[in-house]
Amino acid sequence: MMKKLLFVGQERSKLAQERGVYWEDEAQCANQLFRALRANKINPNKCSFVNLFTDESDGKPVGQKTINKKGLNKIREWKGQIIGMGNIVSDKLASFKILHTQIVHPSARGKIRAKAVYIQHIRERLGKLSKKGLTNPKN
Repeated sequence: MMKKLLFVGQERSKLAQERGVYWEDEAQCANQLFRALRANKINPNKCSFVNLFTDESDGKPVGQKTINKKGLNKIREWKGQIIGMGNIVSDKLASFKILHTQIVHPSARGKIRAKAVYIQHIRERLGKLSKKGLTNPKN
């Protein structure tokens, strides 16, 4: 059986909300992630995406963010590999005792923002998973 990947983000930014875009639209920071996935032979169209917090949580301190209950249920019921994007999501998933692989969030700034560096980061973090192959998510 091949692994299914569920990428867990924080919440949609105000700009993403204004534009009406989601992870699957490959807009904004999703572009960085999708490029890195493709470079590592992982088809983003065979992955699933969910945000841990509600859209209204954007810009709020971590302690004031609201959990996306539907998203959390999807995460808890997931039958494949869970990928937490960024420290905030990874910490929250760990607090819920949800096993996951952490990656740097694709909107991170600094050296990791360079395309080649982010592609290498994804290779290091997800390389073993992608060698097993992926299937179309049913969740």
